[in-house]
Amino acid sequence: MLAENLETWTDQWKREGLEQGLEQGREATRHILVRLVRRRFGPTVAEQTQPLLACIADLQTLEDLGDQLLISPDGSHCLQAVRSMSAVDEP
Repeated sequence: MLAENLETWTDQWKREGLEQGLEQGREATRHILVRLVRRRFGPTVAEQTQPLLACIADLQTLEDLGDQLLISPDGSHCLQAVRSMSAVDEP
């Protein structure tokens, strides 16, 4: 019984650690994207972008937004890309 509980606890701790690591990775990616948006398009666009990025949990979507940041000709196009991708990622 104790061995089974120990195994269950260990599995739970591993899952929680993995989930925590993934969330830290997503948060770091969001932070970098906001920083890059601020440098390229200014603080107003960055402030509008930040809450939209907070809604995105999928790392691939965040990476795709990094590509959009590079090819967007201006802040409004970048912001529109973030809006459309954050709407797609909602449950």
